[in-house]
Amino acid sequence: MLCSNFSNLNQRYQAIQNQTEAFPDFSPDFLALSRQLFEGHRDRPIPKQFEVWTLLGGLPLPNVLTQRFSELFDEVVATIPKTCQFYKVWPQNYHWEVFIIQRPPEKVSQFDLQQTPHRVKSILAEFAPLTIQYRGFLIAPDGTVMVKGYTECDEIRDRLSQEIPWASVQQSQLVHISLGRILDPVGAEAFSHLKTLVQKAEKDEYGQFTVHEVKYVHESRWYMEEQEIIVTLPLGRDREFSP
Repeated sequence: MLCSNFSNLNQRYQAIQNQTEAFPDFSPDFLALSRQLFEGHRDRPIPKQFEVWTLLGGLPLPNVLTQRFSELFDEVVATIPKTCQFYKVWPQNYHWEVFIIQRPPEKVSQFDLQQTPHRVKSILAEFAPLTIQYRGFLIAPDGTVMVKGYTECDEIRDRLSQEIPWASVQQSQLVHISLGRILDPVGAEAFSHLKTLVQKAEKDEYGQFTVHEVKYVHESRWYMEEQEIIVTLPLGRDREFSP
């Protein structure tokens, strides 16, 4: 089951990488999808305010991974022209999005939002902690820079989907960590260098993260720049959850 899921994840990551490699540079149409998530600022793009309710692992990640991922994004930025705009996720906000309850423009009732952690608690109790292995990274056509994570989580997501019918219809099929976004075309030469950087890192092992708990979070500004952790819910039986 685990090997099968690793293969499925690798195929999903590869499909994204293949899309990017088909272009000579970032397409303005794809970049527009990223730029609409930010407000203009002369020094640093600011994520827009959105109402999101979600379940996360991390926030933050272990220090060793946080430092390595931050350095990795800096390597990417060093490859593009200095005039190109980009957004770097605050390293303390790195996270794995397990399952989304509400994202724009969806609206979930206050009652259902309050009931969510009680349903999640009983589901997570059925599963042992998950260990995520991080190997390589990719850059999506919309400029998103992400580290590739590998673990067995399809069953948990399926159970959450079954038991929380009011959850978002848009769910991630990946186990990635988003590090930031490139927001401008970079030119053919720099784009080629980015492709090479991704290819060379394909087998780089960054470390692993064991998820013992999931956080139910109300996010009010994209990329966790404004958020509130509502409750922390453990994986595995015989543990209590904490507000």
